[in-house]
Amino acid sequence: MKKHLPYLLTISILLLFQSCSSPKYIYDKSSYERQKALQSSRGGNIFAEVMVGLGSAFVGAMLECEVDYVPSEQQFKKINLINPTNDTIYVNMLTDLVWDDKNYCDFMDIRIPPKLNCKVMVPMHAAYNLYFSNTPQSDDDEVIEIYTTDVKRFSLYPGMTLEANTPSEEK
Repeated sequence: MKKHLPYLLTISILLLFQSCSSPKYIYDKSSYERQKALQSSRGGNIFAEVMVGLGSAFVGAMLECEVDYVPSEQQFKKINLINPTNDTIYVNMLTDLVWDDKNYCDFMDIRIPPKLNCKVMVPMHAAYNLYFSNTPQSDDDEVIEIYTTDVKRFSLYPGMTLEANTPSEEK
């Protein structure tokens, strides 16, 4: 077991850094900063929850009694946007949820390279309109509405909303 410990530690640290890294596919500066703020806020919440859980278990063990600990509701969630196509997908995520006094919690100018994915941290219980296309121009964007509580991963490809809007006899 001691022989494998350095490898396990190295892999664990790499996975931790990978999971905490900011999305590299967000090119809008304010959206990128908002994403970093969401991730740091979520990281702080997770750390606090773990410490309170361990503290309640410790107090319960020391006093030989049962300490009820109810974790708070998760406030943020990662959504995995997948690009299965051979083209770059350009995505804008718009919501009516306010992030601070003057800005919405929108994420603009997300560019997902071919056959890759982008994880975006979003608030729970929010509705987002995803505008996406395989061209940078906005005149041919498709739009689809998603709810962050219902979606964990979402595959984006051109024409997906056209198929959903086509009457059944035309298919």
